[in-house]
Amino acid sequence: MGDRDYRVEEFMQVRFDVVKCPLLSSFLTFAVSQVLATMLIRTCFLFACLPVASHVWGRGGQGSGRLKLTVLSEDRLQMKWKETEGNINGYKVRVKPMAGDSEQEVMLKTKTPKATVGGLSPTKEYTLQVYVLNGSQEALFAKRKFVIEDLKNASQARNNRRNAGAASGKNLTSVGSSAAEHSGGAEPTPPPPNAVLVQPAKDKAEKKRQKGAQPKGSGEATRSQPHAEASVTQTPPPAPKSSQRSPASSERESLGKEKPTKDSLRRGSHFQCDTSAMTDIVLLVDGSWSIGRSNFKLIKEFLSTLISPFSIAQDKIRVGLSQYSSDPRTEWDLGAYTTREQVLEAVRNLRYKGGNTFTGLALTHVLEQNLKPDAGARLEAEKLVILLTDGKSQDDANLAAQTLKNMGIEIFAIGVKNADEAELKQVASEPLELTVYNVLDFPLLSNLVGRLTRVLCARIKEKSKENAGSTVKDIPTDMGPQLSPTDLKISAVTSKSMHLTWSPPLRPPKKYRIVYYPSKGGTPKEVILNGAVSSLRLSNLTSHTEYLVSVFPIYDTAVGDGLRGVTSTLPLSSPRSLRVSELSHNSMRLSWKAAPGATQYLVLCSAAPDGAEDYTMEVKVAQPEVLLDGLSPSTEYSVAVYAMYGEDASDPASIQETTLPLSPPRYLSFSELSHASVRVSWEAASQAVKAHHVTYEASGGSNTGEVEVPGTATSTVLRPLSSLTQYFISVRSTYDEGDSFPITGNVTTLKVPPPRALKVTELSGNSLRLQWEAVAASDVVVYQIKWSTAAGEKPQELSIAGNVATAILPGLQKNTDYKISIWAYYKDGARSDTVSIQHRTNSRSPPTNLFIDSESPTSLQVHWKPPEGRVQHYKITYSPVSDTGAQQTIMASGKSSSVTLQSLLPDRAYKVIVSAVHYTGESESTSATGRTAPVISKLPSIRGFVPSKTEACPTISSAAGSIRGFDMMEVFGLVEKEYSSVKGVAMEPFIFSGSRTFTLFRDTQLTQRTSDVHLFAIPPEHTISFLLRLLPETPKEPFAVWQITDEDFQPLLGVNLDPSKKSLTYFNHDYKADLQEVSFDQQEVKKIFYGSFHKVHVAVSRFKIKLYLDCKKIAEKPINTVGSISTAGFIMLGKVTRTRGPRSGSASFQLQSLQIACNSLGAEEDRCCDLPALRDEETCPTSAPACSCTSGRPGLPGPPGPPVSSPFHMFLQSSIYCI
Repeated sequence: MGDRDYRVEEFMQVRFDVVKCPLLSSFLTFAVSQVLATMLIRTCFLFACLPVASHVWGRGGQGSGRLKLTVLSEDRLQMKWKETEGNINGYKVRVKPMAGDSEQEVMLKTKTPKATVGGLSPTKEYTLQVYVLNGSQEALFAKRKFVIEDLKNASQARNNRRNAGAASGKNLTSVGSSAAEHSGGAEPTPPPPNAVLVQPAKDKAEKKRQKGAQPKGSGEATRSQPHAEASVTQTPPPAPKSSQRSPASSERESLGKEKPTKDSLRRGSHFQCDTSAMTDIVLLVDGSWSIGRSNFKLIKEFLSTLISPFSIAQDKIRVGLSQYSSDPRTEWDLGAYTTREQVLEAVRNLRYKGGNTFTGLALTHVLEQNLKPDAGARLEAEKLVILLTDGKSQDDANLAAQTLKNMGIEIFAIGVKNADEAELKQVASEPLELTVYNVLDFPLLSNLVGRLTRVLCARIKEKSKENAGSTVKDIPTDMGPQLSPTDLKISAVTSKSMHLTWSPPLRPPKKYRIVYYPSKGGTPKEVILNGAVSSLRLSNLTSHTEYLVSVFPIYDTAVGDGLRGVTSTLPLSSPRSLRVSELSHNSMRLSWKAAPGATQYLVLCSAAPDGAEDYTMEVKVAQPEVLLDGLSPSTEYSVAVYAMYGEDASDPASIQETTLPLSPPRYLSFSELSHASVRVSWEAASQAVKAHHVTYEASGGSNTGEVEVPGTATSTVLRPLSSLTQYFISVRSTYDEGDSFPITGNVTTLKVPPPRALKVTELSGNSLRLQWEAVAASDVVVYQIKWSTAAGEKPQELSIAGNVATAILPGLQKNTDYKISIWAYYKDGARSDTVSIQHRTNSRSPPTNLFIDSESPTSLQVHWKPPEGRVQHYKITYSPVSDTGAQQTIMASGKSSSVTLQSLLPDRAYKVIVSAVHYTGESESTSATGRTAPVISKLPSIRGFVPSKTEACPTISSAAGSIRGFDMMEVFGLVEKEYSSVKGVAMEPFIFSGSRTFTLFRDTQLTQRTSDVHLFAIPPEHTISFLLRLLPETPKEPFAVWQITDEDFQPLLGVNLDPSKKSLTYFNHDYKADLQEVSFDQQEVKKIFYGSFHKVHVAVSRFKIKLYLDCKKIAEKPINTVGSISTAGFIMLGKVTRTRGPRSGSASFQLQSLQIACNSLGAEEDRCCDLPALRDEETCPTSAPACSCTSGRPGLPGPPGPPVSSPFHMFLQSSIYCI
């Protein structure tokens, strides 16, 4: 019987419990045509039977006999009804609150006669409607109103009555039932992803009744709150022998067999997936900025809960994770962790990435990185990708997802919040009701765990079964010789060959017949192989061609089914990395990476210049580079490079490039910019340039011009230009082929300059001379000068020709402040800025009351009364009265009224001339005469003896011989016979030279009054020399080796050492009473701080200071003339510079000598004989022995010495040391 006959017979046997159709039955009795009968049956059913059925059902819809309601919990209700007879498409269930309630209604579809709805209010009244679906028609099947609280009360009352009836032997049947009475054993149909499912527990009796039931449909909910579920039971038709079931049905079978409880669905962590099938799961997590750090924590919790039910091991399930935003990042590979605890720990440590959303790029990353064998992916394992995102991708995700799905990789898509549901459905695999999920916010992700873990578990099991079913097991022996080979693999594919391997059937064939041919047409070729062979290499194939390959087993009596495969040969290796270099206006150089095996290369260059025919250049070369010349400027060329393999050519490597235009000048720049001109400079691009054209145009178009210069020129000056005007300047090069494009720039001329360097000179009478410097005299037409007094008198003006730079201003008043202003007018009409100068006229009076006092053997103190007006400085000229040729001049500050003349000869008359230098000139001079004091013939050597007058620069002994100066060692008692009386000083002999070394302990601070030492005659030219050694305990802070201070211990003159900076500084007060410091930090200076003895000379002249180290000149620097030194202060050794006062601390160091010479030539005369490393025995005097002991016999008594103040001094003078 045909298919249509079966349908008619089946329909004719249907019992109509609701309504009879006599017309239809009588017509079917006499039906001749089966096709016509089928059409009429459908017509009658649609247009006759259904309206009647709707009518009858509508009347009975209010009856509760068709509905059985069971309260499962406070907010969940299960409903069942009697399954209708006939061929229907399912049911639609609608639960809506009473009119006027703001709560949304729940609507779902199911194919089984039961459903479960959750999220209801126990005290609200709802209307329940069940519709029968048949094609596009809906018919109301049952309708009922209910309140969950009332149903619970009624159920409790019925239970009480049932218990009472049981005692009297009566059986009561209730309309509703408790939660323990609802149907069980049915396979739960997965609801849509946006519905939250909670399945009830199953009753044992119901399990027996429903045993063996299989799922048939699925439920669909139209909204998420209140959440709805469909628990549907249906008996499907017998499965076909091929067992080819849809993934959705297989999934539902797996879900049904697990029989999850209500709590396990709510809490996915209680569920454990009992499969250990090899599966690679890649979690792809969106880490874009829109998620936020707080929501990212919820994602990590969701991932941890999702992973927990699975058995993670090296040979079972592997889990990898990549996080993506603007770019994907592999957090860990599939093979990174082998236990569940390790993966959960990695999820907890996952760090938020941030960025944009590029899902397509992330899916490509999964394919190219995460699913590679070296990343832990297994070829035999199934592949699952779980995508979690909260927004729409900023790139195309569909293409990358389709590539993964085509490779058999299943994709689950989970959307949160703003995710694009349409995009999720495009990305996810089929069936979408199992692989697409979407929730409104991140906290709702936890509601997906129970559902999703079971779906994943079922899919893993299903795929494991499919793979297991594909393997040949226990093949019967009676299947005959027509067994086919399996597992055809094509490998080692090249452009000309491929390798075939296959698994032979259980019953070996006699021969194999391999047939292969191009899929787009071509002559088939075949190869016959022995039946024991299971591989073959096909050669001499056409490159870049898809081939169909079939392997047929040949037996003695038959040919088995063929094993077929499709693959494409590789294209011939093309040139790679084609690029253009050395591009010019008429040539280009091409280079590329060589193609393996190529015999030569064919280069085709084509273009269609404007107004010309198509031009093609063909070049054959053996090397992977070529120079194409003779091209046209500014022309686009298409270049194709073929790798030639004999007569065969590979696919071309192509590139398009435009030749350069005629090279313009380069590096346009402007210099020598003024108000009327500018120099334009450039660099010629080629030696083929014949000329350059420089064009300039003012922004207003008022001033334009063009200059032509030879091709060898690289600059030109443009003039005359207008001031403060923007000019657009272009330079173009002229070739034989024409002009190049210009290189352009713009520049704005400067403002016309004003006169500068104003100078006022007072003249005799009531006038003065004003002078200035003309910056652009050739462009000036006239200078305008205006002057007025500060009292606001009427100003006077004067015009001077532009070629003059001086003017006489008449009629001025004495001792009056004037403001003098001048500006210039230029040829272009521009006026410069005004330049002004303040000047006070005066008579340039000289100083008065000049007198001389405080005579000493080498100095005179000169005093005067300052004149009126502002004095710039004073000029003091002095010379001996008897020798006017030895005249000397010094300067003093304009604020001073005295000066000390140093380095004079004793007992000699001097003439002193003083004049005041005003800002307007020098005054007349005034003079006076004074005489220096006579000197004492010899300075007593006893410490503490102070003569009434001292020698100006006495003669002392030094390493260089006798010099005029001061021995600071004797001043501070650092000599062999006095050091023991000085606190904080120790002496030890220097065995190499016989000199005595004195150690100054820390905070000794040797101090002497300047007046006691009579060190007031240090001349402007002097040399400070010392031989010292810094100790390990020497502080790292700066200290003065030797210095002169005033009464407040402010330094006046001396030498500082800074161990931290490794520098030496000389300081003094110049003739203007300003403190000046000169520092030396050369590499040689650092030797002083190495811990050895070094000799230092600081030679000071009037204008220079020189530093010598170990009798070698180190540096020379300028300096002002030394001023006068106060005699009311102190002289100190080792003073720490950061503190002040008589007990402020000093440094520790060793000292052998410290002298001040009254000239600046002492360093050049010293030969450093006291340094063993520099001592020359032939030129240096013989050293004194370090120890001189007597023979023990007393000598002749000497003359009596001066009286001593104590017996201790007598002992020091009479003792002979032997150290």
